[in-house]
Amino acid sequence: MKYHDTVSMPASSATASAPIAQAKLGRRVEPDLRIALCAAACFGLALLWWARGGWIFPLDDAYITLHNARVLIDGHDPNYGVPALVGASSPIHLALVTAFSLVLPGEAAAYLVAGIGLVLFLAGLLTLAQRLGLPWPEGTALALVGVASGAGQFLNGLETGLVMAAVTWALVFALDRPSRRLALVCGLLPFLRPELGLLSLILMTRQLWLRLKAGPDRVTALRAVMADATVVLLAASPWLVWSLATTGALLPQTMAAKRAFFPKPSGSLPENLFYAALLTAIGIGPAVAALPFLGRDRMAWAIWSFVGLFILGFALTNWEVLAHNGYRYTYALLPIALFAALSFGAGRGLRLLRPLILTQAAVALLSPTHIAAGQERVAQYRALAQWAQANLPQAHLLIHDAGVIAEASNLPLTDLVGLKSPDSIADHRRWTAPSGGTQRFRALDAIVRRSGATHAIILDDAPDRFWASLTDDLRRGGWTLDPLDTGTTRGPYILYHLTPPASAAAE
Repeated sequence: MKYHDTVSMPASSATASAPIAQAKLGRRVEPDLRIALCAAACFGLALLWWARGGWIFPLDDAYITLHNARVLIDGHDPNYGVPALVGASSPIHLALVTAFSLVLPGEAAAYLVAGIGLVLFLAGLLTLAQRLGLPWPEGTALALVGVASGAGQFLNGLETGLVMAAVTWALVFALDRPSRRLALVCGLLPFLRPELGLLSLILMTRQLWLRLKAGPDRVTALRAVMADATVVLLAASPWLVWSLATTGALLPQTMAAKRAFFPKPSGSLPENLFYAALLTAIGIGPAVAALPFLGRDRMAWAIWSFVGLFILGFALTNWEVLAHNGYRYTYALLPIALFAALSFGAGRGLRLLRPLILTQAAVALLSPTHIAAGQERVAQYRALAQWAQANLPQAHLLIHDAGVIAEASNLPLTDLVGLKSPDSIADHRRWTAPSGGTQRFRALDAIVRRSGATHAIILDDAPDRFWASLTDDLRRGGWTLDPLDTGTTRGPYILYHLTPPASAAAE
């Protein structure tokens, strides 16, 4: 293993001035180790695919992306009758899955995109460790622990892995002198996840300030700023145009649908801030303890601004969403927490960093990811969808998990949440959201009547009974639900025949 005695660029004033960073920590990993580790990650992902005979994604949302990719390729949606971008959280993720779907089966294409996210994330963490001058054992260990912490998110078929990779590389580029590379990444970030638009704005504002203070030549500085703005606009414009042309909005509207459907907690703003911060910390793990030690330079203030606005945004909307799907929304902050840990180790020594690495590793290995249970649930849902396709060719299905059923059948569907059936959002804005969920039965009644649904597929999620309570709402609205014997394994998804209320039947 070779070492160098210089560091590319320090992340903070604390890091730059630390004697340890100049002496012991002033060593970086040669590119051959990074390449070897990334190659090993690729081999591991390929081995997992081979050993399992493919991969079933544990979340239904992953199959929304596969359905949307099929719609883009085929040119029409037989299930929902809406453009492919409706219900997509990430246009960039959808575009990548679609491109690979031209040459690979859908699940293989999504798995490949997931693998790209994992490898880029690992490479970014190793590069951060190099930039900060961390010795290779500690830098490599923390990078591998970071990948292990996000393992469940890399394998869920969603854009979360690409989000973590993009945030990591944005931090890498922000550590260097102002560059077009950072502008390019910042132009793409909002189209990986909308909330990353805040990070883009903050990092580009910081780069603008650095450009203007770089020297007395104001004309050259302004030209550089204009060039940055051009790069951001060029990177963002294809996704802006696509979204505006197909959905009428500049950014994905999936969070708007969830805000209308999921009841907002009724606590005060301080209470909501506390719970949003708590769920964020739970999602990230012990690495969150390093955040207070980021330092006081402008890079640290930029990062803290994003973290604060991120938590405030969910506190103002619905902090409970942060716990959905294995806390996946909080993983946008995992690279920032790991960056803080790397900075802490480089600036303050390794004595406290090593226990943090071990603690994060223990939590990553001991925390259940529920991947197997999710895969079993998806497999049962797929079998149910195939049964409905074969035995109910004239049915119109009311559903709340919009992916697997659309990927496995051509039946007409209505998404009662609103991700793939935008008309449902207005009903929830009228009834569900203002009442905190108590009047949701009125929204469901309006949705079923308008859609003409004849059957419903609802998840029996006992003991929580959030989704199962939809059957109570439908019955409260006067609808009769008769479970059908589909010949598949009982539950957790149950297919019901819907009989309208007497008043609706008379009409």
